Amino acid sequence: MESKPPSEATAARRPGRPTVDRREEILDAAERLYDLIGFEKTTIGDVARELGMSPANLYRSFPNRRAIDEAVARRQLSAIEDAAWAVARGGADPAQVLKQLSLVVLRETQRILLPEQRMRPLCAVAGRERWPVVEAYLDSLRGALRHVIMEGQRSGAFRKADPELLADTMTAALTRVWHPYMIEVFISDDLEAMSDRICELLVEGLRN
Repeated sequence: MESKPPSEATAARRPGRPTVDRREEILDAAERLYDLIGFEKTTIGDVARELGMSPANLYRSFPNRRAIDEAVARRQLSAIEDAAWAVARGGADPAQVLKQLSLVVLRETQRILLPEQRMRPLCAVAGRERWPVVEAYLDSLRGALRHVIMEGQRSGAFRKADPELLADTMTAALTRVWHPYMIEVFISDDLEAMSDRICELLVEGLRN
């Protein structure tokens, strides 16, 4: 009788071959090591040893260290995006929603970048070097702003204007309190007060 080829699930369980879930395990291990010994000191070998696998097998899931770093950054930034969109979709007063949205993004980013947390260097490098994952993150936040603007225009609270252009302008204005690298640079400043002042000016412009 002709034998059947192994299924994808069986093939994935062969020794030395990472399963679909192995990528998440690798990212979990990398995050643990970044927190334990630091982002800059962690090596591919460290991550592989943490999981009891060889570096060669790890490279089957991620082609290089940068790919791991970008995936870890993506997971961290996604949490901020989710918080931002929850606020953007959850309020009736667009002016208050805008203010709360800015504060949520700032606070969640500060939570990741606090000095005692060893994830801070990773996020700072990603922001400073403008990794694609950071650009995609800022684009998602721009989308949340556009959503708030359009809801404000629909309710009559904000003046009619191109929401894309307004969202671009507002994102640029909020970069000081949103961008990971800028928060890294000005982490000792009262950024919440700065966020409030920026939003007050933006709302004033939107209402005129």
